[in-house]
Parts: sequence; C-alpha cells; structure tokens
Amino acid sequence: MAANDLKSNYQGLCEKFERAYNANDMDALSAMYTEDCVLMPTGQPTLKGRDAAKAVFGAIHSFGATTGKLIMEEIGGLGDMAFERGCYVFNKADGTCFDKGKYLIIWKKIDGQWFLYTDIFNTDVSSSQS
Repeated sequence: MAANDLKSNYQGLCEKFERAYNANDMDALSAMYTEDCVLMPTGQPTLKGRDAAKAVFGAIHSFGATTGKLIMEEIGGLGDMAFERGCYVFNKADGTCFDKGKYLIIWKKIDGQWFLYTDIFNTDVSSSQS
C-alpha cells in the first residue's frame, strides 16, 4: 500500500473512532479493538480486552470529555500489522479542553479488517493543571 493510501485508510479509522466516541457509543468504539487488545492509559495498569476499552473510554466520557479528536502524525506498517503515532484532544461540552496528550497504536489486520491491537496514550496535562 502506498504511503498516501495507508494514511488515508487509517485517517478513516480515526474518524470512525471519533464518531463512536463523540456519540458516546462505546459498543461501536470497543468493537474497533481486537478481543485480546491491550490498553496502556496514563496512570493505570495495563488493561486487556474489549470490555476494558469500553470501560476506559466510557469513564473518560462520563467524567466530562464529551468530544475527542485524534491527530495522526505518523503511520507505517508491514503486512498485517501497522503503527500509528499522534496526539489527541478531549474537550468538554462547552468546548474547553478536558485533556490533551499523545498516543501510539498498533493496528492488527484480522480477516481483512483492521482493529486496534495495542493502544498506549498519556496526557500532556500535569496533575496540577487539572
């Protein structure tokens, strides 16, 4: 896959993630993850499985981050695995920033479809700022 095609493909997946999160549809969001996915969020132990993805992002949403935006900065891959590096912003309903940070995702292709396999994200906001 050419670099532009690769970026376009994953940009579409980022937008799908954003739509699910912004609609508070954690079932759709967690379905984007592999069943054996690994999440490594800020300040938490490593979590595994789709239920963990649903719980983590459901909690972020319920704490007041009603919209999320992913900004892809780099993408690459080989075969059935790919990586994506970027930054994220979660905003409150009034448009102010709830959290911002960076992420690294490993994508895994299963039966022709791409899923989030490993999701590492951490905040740029210090605890004294929140």
